[in-house]
Amino acid sequence: MYGYIYFALAMLGIFSIFENIKGNQQLSFFKINILLLLFFTFLGAFLFFLDEIGIDLRRIINMSRLLGNMALVNIFYIVANKKISKPVLFIECIIIGIYSIMIYNGFNFLSVKGGVANGGFDRFQKIHLLVSNPLLLTFMIYNVVKIFKNTDPQNIYQVKIRNWTFFLLALIIFIPIIVVINFTLFKYKVFSLQADTRIQYIPIYLILLLFVLFRPKFMDESGFSYSLKLSAPIKLGISLSDFEFLFYSNHYFLQSNASLDDFALKLNHTKTEVLAFLKTQKIDNFTELLNRNRVKYFKELLQSNKQESFTIEALSEMAGFNNRQSMYNAFKKLEGRSPSDYINKI
Repeated sequence: MYGYIYFALAMLGIFSIFENIKGNQQLSFFKINILLLLFFTFLGAFLFFLDEIGIDLRRIINMSRLLGNMALVNIFYIVANKKISKPVLFIECIIIGIYSIMIYNGFNFLSVKGGVANGGFDRFQKIHLLVSNPLLLTFMIYNVVKIFKNTDPQNIYQVKIRNWTFFLLALIIFIPIIVVINFTLFKYKVFSLQADTRIQYIPIYLILLLFVLFRPKFMDESGFSYSLKLSAPIKLGISLSDFEFLFYSNHYFLQSNASLDDFALKLNHTKTEVLAFLKTQKIDNFTELLNRNRVKYFKELLQSNKQESFTIEALSEMAGFNNRQSMYNAFKKLEGRSPSDYINKI
């Protein structure tokens, strides 16, 4: 029975991967880690299916879980900090190296199958349970707290990001709780129940896939595909990360009523300060910055074949333009051709 369920989860994982790569859209680092998480979730479910039918691939299963955990950590870090720093990547490489040695020497992630544990509480398990897990959870909680701290309750985009990361963290915290419950049942025979981690891991895999599949889609670019290049130290009190978070991560440019005055107000700075900040970034016109990103988003909609389901007017509004004509003018100016010519080419 478990084998069929894991096979169905693997197929759902494959569907999720194809759903996230269709349309030939530019991949941000955030979306790359989303795809990695989906891949290792699919791989883990498929390997569990093989395990159920008698094919022992325990080492590959453990490595899959490890790399999936790394992708999950990166997702939290990117949402909180807009990028992955080199020291964090270096630490992750060390952790992967240590766990690779542990797995090679027989380490298994704790599990109970039909009332039988997959191993004892050796030194590797002590390192994993008493050192690695607390550090991992602390790191994730720190980033979630940072996301909560930087969330404007009046900004619907930031609120959606906050809620998504909070529920994802709750799921991650739930996993070690499940392991503890199962091993308590296994050791003390509580209520005469037979411990089995497979029963709990199945809904976890499913919920994780659904959380990723139905995440706020505006997070995919998260500003990382369109990041501004910091050309000089900013002495105006405007943080580059704050600018990127509001303008790119929250897709401010998709708002039809976007304006320099409104943006400055939301950024909690004066119009003059914003203009001076843009000048240091070699950007002289806020309207052109809006239109350039709107046109880029409009092109992504066309590359995803959205014109087959929506009218050009509707796609123009999705991209933040007030009407089709304003979209046409901006597209013609920036691309040197009409939207129709572009559609015919793709």
